[in-house]
Amino acid sequence: MSPRAVLQAGETVLFIDRKDREYLRTLKPGGRISLHRGTLSADQIIGLPEGTMIHTSQQEPFWVFRPTYAHLIPHLPRRAQVIYPKDVGLMLLWGDVFPGAFVIEVGAGPGALTIALLRVIGPTGSLVTIEAREDFCTMARENVSRFFGEAPNWTLQLGDAYTTIAAQDADRLFLDVPEPWRVLPHAARALRPGGVLVGYVPTIVQIKTLVDALRAHSGFTAIEVMENLVRFWQVKDLSVRPTHRMVAHTGFILIARRTAAAA
Repeated sequence: MSPRAVLQAGETVLFIDRKDREYLRTLKPGGRISLHRGTLSADQIIGLPEGTMIHTSQQEPFWVFRPTYAHLIPHLPRRAQVIYPKDVGLMLLWGDVFPGAFVIEVGAGPGALTIALLRVIGPTGSLVTIEAREDFCTMARENVSRFFGEAPNWTLQLGDAYTTIAAQDADRLFLDVPEPWRVLPHAARALRPGGVLVGYVPTIVQIKTLVDALRAHSGFTAIEVMENLVRFWQVKDLSVRPTHRMVAHTGFILIARRTAAAA
């Protein structure tokens, strides 16, 4: 069996019950884990392979796995709204983020997009995150440390991107702030020619203002706007139908290219 399959002390794991309900817990040596219908010892799980079925003190069965990114983000500790996995996937692909890229992220939130960017750029890439709120910086730093690990190629800056962006020659730049059009003059100077700008906003008013600002700026072109709707299905015996609830609109995704024109 691969050593990578073995659950380690200190890891965060996902418990899934027989009704597919999910519980995110940390394996603290000597600790007790409370779940629906009973408890169990973390020491019972440390050293087991992923995909093991365990039983609580009340004999309730649970599967235990490491959480995938898509299952982690809805459970991420936060005081700010996350960008949902369905949107992150589209942003990474349409933003053409690649291993070794230099990326600037404006707006850290709870660190959900930060974790995704670090995973894609790999150890040869570099990421600079600019966040105006100190409490959001603390939250993002804690989540990245807990759910991603050491990230020596990540720089988290407490600063106001509405005023300035010091970094230059970035390959990609991500905007997740309430008024992204205010960042455009600095974003144009921070991105290299040919670089990709990716914006994320929740409302029609915001996306219209952002598109208008981009079209008025000589430094950007090839503007595309999209949203991503995801509908899960229930497949159980003869019941094959869409689930009752759908993850519909969560935000608008904008893609633009940096021109060679002077900012």
